[in-house]
Formats: sequence, structure tokens, C-alpha cells
Amino acid sequence: MKFPEHKCGLFLTHNEHRDYYQKLEEYMEERSDLLKEMTEEDRAECLRTDSLWTLQWYPDTPVGFCHVAGPTLERVLELANVEGTAKGASE
Repeated sequence: MKFPEHKCGLFLTHNEHRDYYQKLEEYMEERSDLLKEMTEEDRAECLRTDSLWTLQWYPDTPVGFCHVAGPTLERVLELANVEGTAKGASE
């Protein structure tokens, strides 16, 4: 298991929607700002399996972060470790 390089925090979540007694589709709509980079295939697989993994990390400072999401832990780590794929950097 290889996490992306990060000099500050890294946060891995799985099925956060269940913590709020919320349907995944509804949760994904509310969090569309962070999930907008998901492929249609990944989005469909998440809904089919009712499973959403997210990874957020701060590569350099506690200000700018990267975020990826997908249907499996393996997919999220794949996305996080492909240079240029991690979207959502915020400064």
C-alpha cells in the first residue's frame, strides 16, 4: 500500500455517508465540489456497490490539498499516485 507523498496531514475515509444516515447518491450530490473529478465509471461503481473511498492530503503545506475519490481503496491509491491525476488542490 503506497500513500502519496505528504508533508502535512493525510485523511482516508470510507463510506462517510453512512455516518449521517444518508444515501450515497445524495451524499455525492452534496459533496460534488470534491467529487467532480471522478470518472463516470467510478461514480457508477460507487453507486452500484454503495461504497465510496476518499483520500485527502496536504503535499507541501497545511494550506493546499489534493483529493481523490473512488469505489475501492485500490482505485483511490492508484489515482493518488498517478502524477497529475490528483485534483482539488486548494491554495
